[in-house]
Amino acid sequence: MKLSGMSTLQGRLTSHDIRAVAARLAHPEDPLAEWHFEFGEWRKACAEFQQMERDNIVAQQKPSALALRQHRYVLFLLLTHGEELALQLMQTPVVKESEKKRLLEQTDAFLGTLTDSWHTWHGQVLPSHREALSGFLA
Repeated sequence: MKLSGMSTLQGRLTSHDIRAVAARLAHPEDPLAEWHFEFGEWRKACAEFQQMERDNIVAQQKPSALALRQHRYVLFLLLTHGEELALQLMQTPVVKESEKKRLLEQTDAFLGTLTDSWHTWHGQVLPSHREALSGFLA
């Protein structure tokens, strides 16, 4: 039976996987070692996204439909991963609340920037939708 798309089951790891394991093993006393690694990788991805946004969206007179769709796709991926990091942090019981708060504030700052980008380039106001929900939101 051939398992396609399951490279880790075949003994092959990506560089990302290896770096995550190394981070965890290098700091076995730190319950957030792997989280810090993932957070750093996410921040790098956010910076790359911002450069892509400047080049393909902001600098263009009229961004193409493809550029906007790619932008939206990567933006959703980054927002999703950032929220996942926040949830992992919140559910880690051995970390002091003050440290969780500090790291959540950093995570939320990046999420806020990504959310601003969503509203700037993709946000749409749907008055009829808001009216339908007004009874529940009051």
